[in-house]
Amino acid sequence: MAASVIVLCGGSLAGLPSTAYGLSAGTLDSLSISPGTVVAGTPAQGTVTLAAAVDQDTVVTLSSTNTGVVRVPGSVTIPAGALSADFTVTTVPFTGPGDFACVNGTAGGITQVDCLNVNPVPSGPVLSSVTFSPATVAGGSPATGTVRFASVTDGAVVTLSSSNPAVVSVPAETVVSGGQSSGAFPVTTTSVSAGTTVTVTATAFGVTRTGTLTVVPATTPPVSDVVRIKRAEWKGRLLRIEATSTNPNAILSVYLTSSDSFMFTLTNLGGGRYADQRGWVFNPQRITVKSNFGGSATAST
Repeated sequence: MAASVIVLCGGSLAGLPSTAYGLSAGTLDSLSISPGTVVAGTPAQGTVTLAAAVDQDTVVTLSSTNTGVVRVPGSVTIPAGALSADFTVTTVPFTGPGDFACVNGTAGGITQVDCLNVNPVPSGPVLSSVTFSPATVAGGSPATGTVRFASVTDGAVVTLSSSNPAVVSVPAETVVSGGQSSGAFPVTTTSVSAGTTVTVTATAFGVTRTGTLTVVPATTPPVSDVVRIKRAEWKGRLLRIEATSTNPNAILSVYLTSSDSFMFTLTNLGGGRYADQRGWVFNPQRITVKSNFGGSATAST
């Protein structure tokens, strides 16, 4: 039976033999978060490392001690033969005094913990609406959602939820870029036998707005698009993504491949061309660009 060891705030047993303190191959040696302090709404990078590589995938379960400030995926997988894997640590925008949260990672009977300090953002503009185009869509076809603020933002993360995710699915959040007052997000629908109206809730800076999308039975199946990544580069803490879609009306969103975490939505340049660049504190290694019409592509950064 493997011994359980808890190491707080970035503790590590790296440098010791894998048998020390009851460690065995496939058990967790360390969890770290970089940087250790961020402004609310800015992501950080989490890294989990094993005591020794093993010949099978290792699933590390993750949790946050304060999900109102820091959120992580439920788990991250370290591939067979690898020692470590990265995951995105998402921070929720808030005002008021600073806060912190610790992230727990567990694998092979070992739990490791690291903590993240989060500084508040200045009070942001007021979220004014969430709308959909089209407002009525055939089941199985995509739609485009738009969140709008009453004024230009310095950048904002808007959390989203659906009252009926089995019919209308939205990302957990969408980002409005600095200097903009609105941002788009992809909406996925499923087939229905009768017209169904679903409410989507958007929240930012303590303000909540709702919008409705009606899904009706489809007469013909939707056509998927083809997505291609033309550029995926991380350099000098700047992430640049360029992609194309065979459907010029598609919404292309970027995800961290290792955890399938939403990162941001690309800007539609017209003619099926999409691009964006964002400040990003860590190299995501591999990203996936997904279309709301069903197409996707993956590339290394």
